[in-house]
Amino acid sequence: MKLHEFYRRFEDTPPPQRFVLVEFTPEPSSLFVIFQRLTRVKAQKKYYEEQEVHLLNQAEIAFEKMENKKQNG
Repeated sequence: MKLHEFYRRFEDTPPPQRFVLVEFTPEPSSLFVIFQRLTRVKAQKKYYEEQEVHLLNQAEIAFEKMENKKQNG
């Protein structure tokens, strides 16, 4: 199942059914709990993607400074 498919099916599920306990081994859960966890994962993913871009930008600047020092010094 793809993430967008889960969200679509979750939204189509009547609210009372979202909280029905579903037995999974080893942990019981519900559609609402899965929804909350996926939402948290999605937010964390965005944060880490932004961090990756930020850190790569810093690395690029650091490499440029190192190259400039080699050329000038």
